[in-house]
Parts: sequence; structure tokens; C-alpha cells
Amino acid sequence: MKLLIGLCSTILSYAVWYLAYPLGFMWAFFLSSIGALAGVCLGWKLGRYFGL
Repeated sequence: MKLLIGLCSTILSYAVWYLAYPLGFMWAFFLSSIGALAGVCLGWKLGRYFGL
């Protein structure tokens, strides 16, 4: 489950960073932090759903 949380967090954080970077470095940093938090929630829910 920890691996799934880490993977989801990393993937969502990077994806949001890539999309938000044209807005500027600070916006990209702020929004990628929110993306990482969403990745933790998603990974946790997926881990519980699949029973990992």
C-alpha cells in the first residue's frame, strides 16, 4: 500500500507540475504540492479497494 501511495503521489505531482509550469515556478510548486496530496488520497483509496 505504501508503494502505491508513493507511486500515485509522484505521478500526480509530476503531472500537475508539468501542466502548471507555464503559470510560473511558484504556481507550479504550489499546485504540485496539492497534486501530491491528491495522489496520497488516491493511492490510499486504491490500496483499500484492492486490499493491499
